[in-house]
Amino acid sequence: MNNLLERQQQLGARFFEREGVMLARDFGDVRAEYAALRNDAGIFHRADCGVLRVEGRDRATWLHKLVTANIQAMRVNDAVYGLLLNAKGHIVADFTARVQSDSILLFTGKRAHQTLFANLRRAIFREKVSLTDASESFTIFSFQGPRAHEFQSLISNLQSLATHARQATTFDCLIPTEHARATWDALIAQGARPVGFDAINSARVEDAIAWFGDDFDATMLAPEARLDPFIAEDKGCYTGQEVIARIKNRGHVNRVLVQLQLATDQLPNRGDKIFADEKEIGWITSAVWSFARNAPLAFGYTRREIATDGARVQIVSGADGLPAIIVAGEPPAATASV
Repeated sequence: MNNLLERQQQLGARFFEREGVMLARDFGDVRAEYAALRNDAGIFHRADCGVLRVEGRDRATWLHKLVTANIQAMRVNDAVYGLLLNAKGHIVADFTARVQSDSILLFTGKRAHQTLFANLRRAIFREKVSLTDASESFTIFSFQGPRAHEFQSLISNLQSLATHARQATTFDCLIPTEHARATWDALIAQGARPVGFDAINSARVEDAIAWFGDDFDATMLAPEARLDPFIAEDKGCYTGQEVIARIKNRGHVNRVLVQLQLATDQLPNRGDKIFADEKEIGWITSAVWSFARNAPLAFGYTRREIATDGARVQIVSGADGLPAIIVAGEPPAATASV
């Protein structure tokens, strides 16, 4: 066990394996950890993320032509959430880009990390660009809560900071791995509360933050996952642009991601089918206990025509039928991860 995991264990962490790495599931009180995320400041060790570094004189123009984000409009210290699509408009990977003076850092979840690395590497031809996996060099901490930004001054001389591109009260920091344990201890000593995956997961579903591998993957089009806000319309060409433009201007997708609030305390399972009027219309991708709603809350895909606020559906989980309503028919705001 490395030093940081050992320190988390001393603080009461219970671990589980996700994406081949050990994550803190909780620190003994998920409700209190969730409260810190909403009312104070919580810190989560993102061991399930990786970092790529893009260097070279052509780095910005090269990356700009490949992804949905407007990379060329970014200045040093800016951060943006974006997608890499294939030629058919399907989502290859997602990432958060953070511009430094001499490079661009891309951090993303483990499920997208190697795919993003491989696809970007294949896209280097004569451009003056180098792409390296810098995951071992950095440890990623995620801060969330109304007091989160108060802790920036404690660590700004050690790491790369980025306001989270999809959650306004969150910022992520990439700490040189050799400083991770000492930085963690300093932040906890100043009042940041360590939080586990269960609290983070509950908050992100409430905030309509879909995760790659959990709620969307390479079989999905970006509009199906309601990721339209993260496709820059003023940036020019990118891979998959023609398909996305055709959907926007001439048609629509047949399924979309929605939130569903259940009328029972039972959480559905990933893959459970969703029915309306006894017809199968979709499936569940994620389910959590929502402390804000005091009820189970889920992500799932449904037929587009069903995806309206208040629509009543039935989720079949094993032998049980779980009544639910769709509570978020509109896409999240662009300021709402990896």
